[in-house]
Amino acid sequence: MFKSLISAFFPNTCVSCGEIIDQNEFLCDYCYCMLEQCARDKLCLKCGLPKKNCMCKYDVYSFDGVVAPFYKDTSAKDAMYSFKFRGNLGAVKFFAERMALAVKQYYSDINFDMVCCVPMTYFAQNKRGYNQSALLGEQIAEILNLPFYKNLLYCKNKKRSQHKLSLKERKVNVKDVFDTNARLNGQTVLLVDDIKTTGATLSECAKVLLSSGADKVYCVTGLITRKKGKKDGNRNRN
Repeated sequence: MFKSLISAFFPNTCVSCGEIIDQNEFLCDYCYCMLEQCARDKLCLKCGLPKKNCMCKYDVYSFDGVVAPFYKDTSAKDAMYSFKFRGNLGAVKFFAERMALAVKQYYSDINFDMVCCVPMTYFAQNKRGYNQSALLGEQIAEILNLPFYKNLLYCKNKKRSQHKLSLKERKVNVKDVFDTNARLNGQTVLLVDDIKTTGATLSECAKVLLSSGADKVYCVTGLITRKKGKKDGNRNRN
């Protein structure tokens, strides 16, 4: 009866469009159908972008690969933002399950030794109350039956939010920010983050892990930002 009263006064709504949905759901049927999943045969498994937008020729990454279940420019963005910025922790299971599935699909021939996550500064985590990447990493590790090292990486220096910075600014902003709490001995690491935009944060974290003794570092994120290729850009300008 209590749950019924709560549902009546505070109905569960789709995090993308606001439509009232069942209590155990996260997205309405329409928004769920609008999710555009990353197509395996069309992706560059190094930078994680569609092959036509591949950035590997223009940038050097420390990680060995990055994958994600969804593109950022879909209804998945609203779902992730509701989790990241508005405390909707119901999204953790939704994204963790799909990120773990992406790992199984794309990295089926890789034997991982551990899972870790991109850390937040003490101030940022204290303000938000949680590290979204750590919550995702913990559940992904459980699904994949791997040990999870929440504090393997930490922020030793302050940094600005990456949210509104350019690619060049992002690289400068994360340089020498991270460090590790342990020495690694040739392990293959799965690094978890919420969104991959330019890859600057993931690459810097991977560099630190490799310098600490990791053999390989692969990444998985909930969303990946598509970039327009030169041909697409020219087409839009004409």
